[in-house]
Amino acid sequence: MPKLTLLLGRKTMQAYDFKQESIVIGRDSMADVYIDNPSVSRRHAEILLGDDGWLVRDLGSSSGTSLNGVRLEGTSPVGLGDEVGLGKFSIVFGKALGEGEVPPPRPAEGAAPAPAGAAGGAAAEGTPHMEPHDVGEPHEEADHGGGAQFVWESGGRQGTHYFSDSPAVLIGTDELCDLRVPRGPKHHLLVVHTDEGCDVRYLAMFGTMSVRGRTTKRAHLRNGGVVEVGGLKLTFVDQVG
Repeated sequence: MPKLTLLLGRKTMQAYDFKQESIVIGRDSMADVYIDNPSVSRRHAEILLGDDGWLVRDLGSSSGTSLNGVRLEGTSPVGLGDEVGLGKFSIVFGKALGEGEVPPPRPAEGAAPAPAGAAGGAAAEGTPHMEPHDVGEPHEEADHGGGAQFVWESGGRQGTHYFSDSPAVLIGTDELCDLRVPRGPKHHLLVVHTDEGCDVRYLAMFGTMSVRGRTTKRAHLRNGGVVEVGGLKLTFVDQVG
């Protein structure tokens, strides 16, 4: 199910995991992603699960909604690494349904909808559809088939993340990250596996990462590509063996 990262400018404000098929974003205190800012309408946009995957649509907001910098007209598919713009804020779609994962059954027609909870700042107590990320080092399993992965080095430690476990991962020292490392940026790096390699985004407002001696906030890595930022080093490995 989707993992969303809320940004103000390039600064990470909040990260969420949801277990529902419709996520409303807006200034209404009952919105699933609550943003208390006048640049955002009360019910601004919705991310929802369609028959062929996840979609995003504007809900008649006053300022409009964009997808990767292009204003939305109607409903559009949304996938790993896509960025939805709402006023001064944006939301990175960080994780879609993984291989073998299925959505929960749709409620029967006419059934009462599950209650939505406020999600501004810290998670509201009793919010039924949001839970914090499981944090810590990735769990290495017996057989990953030699597939795509990255090796991380930080603070004298080293580990491996296999994209077969998760095609998208947030990395940093913050407790909300999927992969917490001893040294590195507090505000996450978003790493997404694609058919053509690995996309890396630096989500903090200030600072950059280094790729082949060049500073950047976004990079596409192929086999053997290396990213370094704040004492953290990531090496992408497309195939082993």
